[in-house]
Amino acid sequence: MDVNAKIGIDSKRTTAASVAIVGVVVYLGLVHLKPILMPLAMAVLLYFLIKPPEQYIHAKVGNRFVSYGTVILTFIITMYFLSIFLYEQLSLFVEDVPEITAALEEKRAKYAASDLYGLEIIFSDSTWVEVLASPSNIETFVLAILGSLGAFVGTMVTVLIFLLFIILEEHTIAKRFRAAFPASTGRAGNIVRDSTESISAYVVSKVTCSGGQAIVMTIILSPVGFNIPGWFLFGVLCFLLDFIPILGALFATIPPVLIGFIMMEPLTAVFMLALLIGNQQVFGSLVEPNLSGAKIGISPLVLLLTVMLFSQVWGIAGAIIGAPMIIMIRLILDENERTRPVAVMMANDVEEE
Repeated sequence: MDVNAKIGIDSKRTTAASVAIVGVVVYLGLVHLKPILMPLAMAVLLYFLIKPPEQYIHAKVGNRFVSYGTVILTFIITMYFLSIFLYEQLSLFVEDVPEITAALEEKRAKYAASDLYGLEIIFSDSTWVEVLASPSNIETFVLAILGSLGAFVGTMVTVLIFLLFIILEEHTIAKRFRAAFPASTGRAGNIVRDSTESISAYVVSKVTCSGGQAIVMTIILSPVGFNIPGWFLFGVLCFLLDFIPILGALFATIPPVLIGFIMMEPLTAVFMLALLIGNQQVFGSLVEPNLSGAKIGISPLVLLLTVMLFSQVWGIAGAIIGAPMIIMIRLILDENERTRPVAVMMANDVEEE
């Protein structure tokens, strides 16, 4: 074997081993340093998110303290009222649980006494029905989601502390970086600019599509549509969970669909299910890609793996912030010649030369 070829093979093996080691270290760091890294990651993403409105307000008033204070105060007030609103909607849903329980038992007894060509024996045993569609399980599912979101909001104090220090050192960090890495200043500027644009585009598209999908879902479940108990709560959950790419809207649909099959006739419930799936497809497959465009450009497979990884180590909060983080990672990789092939493989599509 040629010496140069052998050196090349050894170099590739060394690179692969280094990547594997770095991957393991990063994963262990994400797991064991969660109380520090998750709020820090959220603070960085929040900084990129508030930067465009802050710059707009600063251009009007000419004072950084006022512009940042206005944006952050608006964010805190919004989170506070959202938490109160979710608690009220959850209380209303809990009051409807006995009604759902009674409907489940009535339907089970009805089908157990019917002639379903031998399938009625399934309904005569209530165990699997209670496991699959028990109102208490649905309530637990909703409480678990809201509990995770509550913990997500609870970390906001730490996030705001990190964000405050990032804002205070905003300009000195840039100066120190230029002094320490003068050759990389241009690339760092490109990463910051592109990250701000991409994350802003991602959030705007997500808020628009999640809001539209939640409104349509709320109408379908409301007394105007199929009158599902907890219809407003499920609309809010749809809006919040849709920030989890690919899987979020599906999770938000499961509870109302189960309740629909408990409280309505099968054909009516199937029709409602078809409307909910159609709603997801319209916003997820048509509206959102046109709004976000090439600003995101992450492969769906990479996005799914990111959501699964971050949800594993950081819960629902990780699933929500995983997508903007992978956007930033791809932009960072794209700025370096050696890592650009990895960024290309992460992209949703590329233009062939």
